Amino acid sequence: MTNQTKPPNILAYAPEPSAKACMVDMLRGLVRVDTYTVYPMTEGQMEARAWLDSTALLMVHGQLDEGVARVAVDYFLGGGKVMAVCSNLLRLVLPNRVKDDESRNESVLLSYDRWQNTTMEQEILDWTAEEDECREVARNSAGVEQELRIKILARESTFNTPSILNLKCLDTKGNGIFTQLHLNLDREPERDILKHLLDKHLEISIKECMHQEQIQYKNAFLIGSLHEKNNFLKSTQKVLNLTNLEMRFCNSSENLPASSETKLMVLVDRHPEDFSVEDYFSTLKTSFLGRTAIYCPMVTSSMDVVSNTTWSDGFAVISRCQSRGSGRNNNQWLSPEGCAMFSLQLHVPLASALGQRLPMIQHLVAVAVVKAIRSIPGYEKLDIRVKWPNDIYANGCTKIGGLIINSQLCGMEAVVNVGCGVNLSNSKPTMCINDLIREYNKLKGTSLPLLGIEQTLAYIFNEIDRIYVSVQEKDDLQDLYDLYYKYWLHSNRSVIVKSEDGEEIAGTISGIDEYGFLLVNTNKEGKPICVHPDGNSFDMMKGLIIPKYY
Repeated sequence: MTNQTKPPNILAYAPEPSAKACMVDMLRGLVRVDTYTVYPMTEGQMEARAWLDSTALLMVHGQLDEGVARVAVDYFLGGGKVMAVCSNLLRLVLPNRVKDDESRNESVLLSYDRWQNTTMEQEILDWTAEEDECREVARNSAGVEQELRIKILARESTFNTPSILNLKCLDTKGNGIFTQLHLNLDREPERDILKHLLDKHLEISIKECMHQEQIQYKNAFLIGSLHEKNNFLKSTQKVLNLTNLEMRFCNSSENLPASSETKLMVLVDRHPEDFSVEDYFSTLKTSFLGRTAIYCPMVTSSMDVVSNTTWSDGFAVISRCQSRGSGRNNNQWLSPEGCAMFSLQLHVPLASALGQRLPMIQHLVAVAVVKAIRSIPGYEKLDIRVKWPNDIYANGCTKIGGLIINSQLCGMEAVVNVGCGVNLSNSKPTMCINDLIREYNKLKGTSLPLLGIEQTLAYIFNEIDRIYVSVQEKDDLQDLYDLYYKYWLHSNRSVIVKSEDGEEIAGTISGIDEYGFLLVNTNKEGKPICVHPDGNSFDMMKGLIIPKYY
């Protein structure tokens, strides 16, 4: 199978929190939301280097500490795309071209592309070369040399110093825009210049319309058999005020207010037009899971619906599109149409096998998603696996899905809310399951049909239901552990674990413990290192684990 990794992340780093927040807001307003996820980065995350292979662009601002700056230079010289704004990064890349003097801010006249004689604020760069195009050699932190082509894209006319430079690595194809301009998005010239640089020089996909996109929220639908819907409505208030959402169950004949970011109208007497209830229920074979569900064509997040209230056990929310999807550790999760997205609520008795090991539920759902697809006749050899703790990967290198989970105690039960998104037919931001099927058909000469969202969700719910019921009835998780190892990526994988004092310890992944925490065998003390699912950085491709120490 081919490697079709398309880095979906745009990362923003600045020493000053306000500058970093401004960059994140700016980028989210400029780039295509169905293609990229924009993340703010901490100093520790930058230096961990776990992000290098999943990043489409790194944007930095200000005076970087040497450690962070070295990582950024290595990324650029290794083939990455960088935009540096009023940063000392250029001095580190080209120490012979930039004098080590303190910069000063000046109001200057800039002429660049269609922006002629425009007044701008700029940090004046003490540049030693007179030519606008030249070549220079740069060195990464290991001393490896890379030849650069340097082109000054614009000079300010007041002092005739460079305003915008484009540096390209001739060997690795690294591409960097280094600008001394103060990019204030409240001003149209700065916003348009930044958009132009991202689009034309760094080849980042930009929104076609720069005005605020109007999200069209739509009414949701209660789906289920007539008997199950009646029982559900008898036990549910007509109006629910949730933490982030007001829900109202109503008939289509009522005079309804429009659904919005904070209001969700749920029609109980009609079926959706863009989701085949017949196909879904003809494939669904569960004992309790997903038999009553709310289908949302557009919602903020399906987790806004299931969280902070108690629904029936196995209740599901299916969303076609989401405006504020989120992942583990509050990471942004892109939620375009074509992504199979759902949230479930499980009522788990605390005395049960899973009730005593609640962290294992995320592993159960993750492996159930993979097994559901690979258990369909003909699809068994699709390269879809679980990356610990709960991500879904294709071809061993491309993330196509993930989970978020939260729980609260209610008497002798844990009410567990699980949110999941899997790229089914959306090739952006990375790739999707149907891309894999197309690849497989082309490689093997087969004609496996592409999967639809209704049947896929039903297959997934069937598998979650089957594994969950089996584990609880047997009061034993061994079958779940075996299944997880069958479909995960990490058996006997060599890794390096960074200790709290920065020491790198070589080890081998031996499995997970009874709670789902990762176990790494090392030669030190003969005792495996236990890594928790949250608060760590795990770069599987580089074999580097950086736990969070408290």
